[in-house]
Amino acid sequence: MAKAKTKSTQSRSSTRGTAASTAVSEEERRRLIAEVAYMRAQARGFKGGDPMDDWLSAEREINKQLPGPQQQKQELAAYKKLRSSVEKLLADAKDTLNADTIRQTLEDARKQMSQLGDYTADTIEKAIVTIEKEMLTAARQAGVQLENLAERSTDVFAVWRDRGTQFLGRAASALRDWVQQASTRITEQTYHTGDIAAGGTLECTACGGQVQLKTAAHVPLCPSCRKSEFRRLS
Repeated sequence: MAKAKTKSTQSRSSTRGTAASTAVSEEERRRLIAEVAYMRAQARGFKGGDPMDDWLSAEREINKQLPGPQQQKQELAAYKKLRSSVEKLLADAKDTLNADTIRQTLEDARKQMSQLGDYTADTIEKAIVTIEKEMLTAARQAGVQLENLAERSTDVFAVWRDRGTQFLGRAASALRDWVQQASTRITEQTYHTGDIAAGGTLECTACGGQVQLKTAAHVPLCPSCRKSEFRRLS
């Protein structure tokens, strides 16, 4: 009985996972490239095309999904700088805040990062997408009148915690409008391997295995089934 219980506990722990690295073996990387190349050929009915072109295109796609350690470091640095910039711009928001102001905040933060010249456009875009997802989730969880804002001190909107009632009322209305607009472009609960995600729990959509991220990090392959799509649980 004790052995069975231990085995069950180990299995559950493995399924839950940890803040694993996105690094994969060369064999697994080749398998993923082969799957993507196959799907490209399948999409055209296996007619025409060049298998080598399929492979090279798939290789570029997988390399982008699964960045190496140095690229991960750069992307996380860009994310942290960009998030800090967004928080500062939101903190400086005036009482005339509206959905366009929030959208412009992201554009201004993007422009500032681009002007630094330290990161590629792709790296900045990846960070922007992550922050937009976080903002969508935070906006929905903050409450109709941002009544839950004080409880969620790690959200980007925490910079508004000490603003007056009048400002928070305008901010709540602005966020509702912005969420409606942004939701047509972004699914904030869905993440894929190689994406950056804030700390929390992600669940594999294929097997239900969970990955715990203590801080912002790149989403790994599922530790249980090695699939690459997740939904956010917390």
